[in-house]
Amino acid sequence: MPIFIWLLGAALSASAHDLYPIRPVRATLLVEPDRIVADLRADSIVWIEEVTGLHPMPPRDWSAETLAKVEAYANAHFRLSADGSPLEGRLVSARYRQLPWEVNEEGVFFLRLVYPSAPAGGSFLTGSARFYEEYRKELEGEFGNRPLPFREGYRTLVDVPGRRRLAFTLTTEAPSFTASIDEARRTAPAMALESLQRGAQAPLGAAAGFPALLAIALCLGAKRPGRAAVAALPASAACGFAAGSFLVAPAWLIWAATLGGALATGRAGLALPVGASAVGCLGLAWAQAAGPLLPHFALAVPSALAGALAAGGALLAVARSGVRAEYRRLATVSESRVEELFARRARLTATALAMVGAYGLWQSLQR
Repeated sequence: MPIFIWLLGAALSASAHDLYPIRPVRATLLVEPDRIVADLRADSIVWIEEVTGLHPMPPRDWSAETLAKVEAYANAHFRLSADGSPLEGRLVSARYRQLPWEVNEEGVFFLRLVYPSAPAGGSFLTGSARFYEEYRKELEGEFGNRPLPFREGYRTLVDVPGRRRLAFTLTTEAPSFTASIDEARRTAPAMALESLQRGAQAPLGAAAGFPALLAIALCLGAKRPGRAAVAALPASAACGFAAGSFLVAPAWLIWAATLGGALATGRAGLALPVGASAVGCLGLAWAQAAGPLLPHFALAVPSALAGALAAGGALLAVARSGVRAEYRRLATVSESRVEELFARRARLTATALAMVGAYGLWQSLQR
């Protein structure tokens, strides 16, 4: 009996504080000509429980109060200075991602902090990281001399992809790093490559755009596109992407593209103008997604446009290949009735896509 009481007391003592899984924070420092950018990636529940306090955690469009809390926490636990002069970070982008198989508070925070540029003639960039310090100290008080759980999670992994790539592992014992500003500055080819990747990620990462691309493929039919379509579609996407540098894309735009493409399916006179308009809407949405993450670089937007056109064109080609494959399959069923069978199948699919577009449009207008 005394042993049982002792074990029960030990268990209660160990669980007096919530034990959160702790994982390393990953920080990427980008030293550009007129600013310094820190991209933080963190997947610890502490951000939800101790910083934002939101249940459930929204993926984006956080309130000003929540953004202020996150910015203050990030600045307090990740400090930068140039030649001894402290740099204050401004939170310009924040989102939370939870994959379908993740449960409860599992998920990843993606934060972007922008700092003033290093002083002219600056020599060294110094930084320190002490994420989850308060929580760690609380646990140390409770655990005493016993080892803390998830001890390796209190590290911060810093990557500086400059002229010479630098990598630092910051720990509770060695929480600081120093890097040469000249070595940390990014080269023009590196910024162009990043812009290309950011542009390609916009269509690939926007799941809402996939129904729109399928609707456009159905709208254009199963025959090979003519010269007008080959010229109009990338031109419309480019115009939309260029407009995205100056305009804010409304949330309903991508669903309107899906609905428009679906309603134009089977209507020969509307196929090209509606398809081109829908592609232009997608280009505008892609620019809105990529724009905040582009480096400050003269060729950033053209490079991002090239990436978006390549990725978007590849996705549209995949959708069209599926449409053409269905047409060829129906031709093996009946060569004389292939047009009728395909039109019927296309209308059925377009109706389903129109319902998806209408629902998404209604949902986006409610926000």
